[in-house]
Amino acid sequence: MTAQPRLFSPKVLPMAPGAQPPGSQGDGVLEQLGLPAERAELVAEIRLGFPVVVVERLVNALQLPQHLLLRIARIAPATLARRRRTPDARLSPDESDRLYQIASTFRNAVALFEGDAAAAAGWLKEPAKALGGVAPIELLDTGAGAAEVSDLIGRLEHGVYA
Repeated sequence: MTAQPRLFSPKVLPMAPGAQPPGSQGDGVLEQLGLPAERAELVAEIRLGFPVVVVERLVNALQLPQHLLLRIARIAPATLARRRRTPDARLSPDESDRLYQIASTFRNAVALFEGDAAAAAGWLKEPAKALGGVAPIELLDTGAGAAEVSDLIGRLEHGVYA
């Protein structure tokens, strides 16, 4: 006799008036940075290159020194200064993609902290035992590191701490 797999079916609870659905608490992060929230528009904006002002907005949102964000995004300060002097003042698509990786992780951290951007920014800068004692922000300079931080956020959202 073979055992039948049991399917898990979560209960759907009614939401309180004015409450946000789970995961939506970080949805305003991209808009605050001046970036489109809709995926196709976002891809087009990355391909065009983000406006340089996104760097300053992300620095303010993350409460980081600009030189640290530039190091993580692998943008030379001289390159940023040169881009600011161009008529359209845009980053390259590669630079924009790396900034999006950071912004997306921040958005997920804000959702983890139920909309508290300051707490999320603080968490990103604190060493995490689950990341070998490295601050999550320090891992966002590579795709693999960003995936590791995203995995950690997912585990924390589901109460899996190890």
